[in-house]
Amino acid sequence: MTDKKNSSQSANTKTTNNGSTDTTATEGKPASKAGVVTGAVAILLTLGLGAGLYYHSHQQNLQQQQVLAKLQAQLQDQKDTQQSLRLQLSADKQIVANQLTKTTQQLTKIQSSEKLTAAQLETVQLAIANLKMRNPNEWMLAEAEYLIRIAGRKIALEQDIDTSLALLSSASRRLTQLNDPSLLPLRKVIEQDITTLSKLPHIDHDGLALKLAIQAEEVDNLALAGFTRPEIVASETQLSSDSADWKANLTKSWKSFSDNFITIRRQDNSVDALLSPQTAWYLTENLKTQLLQAELAVHRQDQAKFNQALKTAKAWIKRYYDVNQPATTSMLASLDSLSNEIITTTYPTKLNSAALIQTTIRDRKINALTNNTGAE
Repeated sequence: MTDKKNSSQSANTKTTNNGSTDTTATEGKPASKAGVVTGAVAILLTLGLGAGLYYHSHQQNLQQQQVLAKLQAQLQDQKDTQQSLRLQLSADKQIVANQLTKTTQQLTKIQSSEKLTAAQLETVQLAIANLKMRNPNEWMLAEAEYLIRIAGRKIALEQDIDTSLALLSSASRRLTQLNDPSLLPLRKVIEQDITTLSKLPHIDHDGLALKLAIQAEEVDNLALAGFTRPEIVASETQLSSDSADWKANLTKSWKSFSDNFITIRRQDNSVDALLSPQTAWYLTENLKTQLLQAELAVHRQDQAKFNQALKTAKAWIKRYYDVNQPATTSMLASLDSLSNEIITTTYPTKLNSAALIQTTIRDRKINALTNNTGAE
């Protein structure tokens, strides 16, 4: 019985064990499904959260880019605005500078106009004074001023000393006829100008130029130097008609034959070769050119070129032309005479009496105008 009880207990134990096993198996299946679902939900939540975070960050990035683009656009607008302001400022400065320049020019014109008006007024006043003058002696003073002015132009532009002296002498006579003691200082200055011009050398530039032109025309008449052989001493080769002198005649004949068979002559001095026609023509034209250069130097009053041209011309004539011919000798003498001429001097550029007589006339007119105004 005890064994049966044990067997029944063992059977019960087995049954209990089997029952618990089935219950555990039955309870394990729902638990595993719940874990899967939970994991899936967790994964979906993770993916959703990641997607949400990505979307959120992407939206923020887009917003930041838009903000940055707006800021860059605003910065560019500000730069453009600053550049336009700078250009406008530069244009305004240029406009102001132009206006200032125009204003300065207008001011200068106004000042010049004022000066011109003052000068015109003074001229009118002098003209009125001139018209109110009833003294006929003033016309003689004006005539003297004209003569002095012409004398100054003659000496400055034409270097005509004689005409200038004649004009100054005539002006001095006009002042003498006025018999005015106040004009004595002016007459003294005129006499000083006459003395200064009288000391100047009288140079006939036109005469010198004509002489050189004539010499240039005479170049064609010069004869070129020809070839001259050295003189040969002739020996006595005439035979005697006396038959007794046959030995002497034979000796002379033999000597004449031997001397003429081979002839050797020596010459110590040089012999110039003959010039070809073309070279002779070039020589003639170059000689004319030298004389024309001397003529031009006379008009320009260039003493150095004048002397150099004459020196070259004389050297060519002595070397290439026959100096024994009368034409050559005459030309060399003329050129030597011209070489001693002085073609330049210092002429005064203005006369001292010109400024003084103008000042005198001006002062007399002003005094006359003042006296007439006071009398009125």
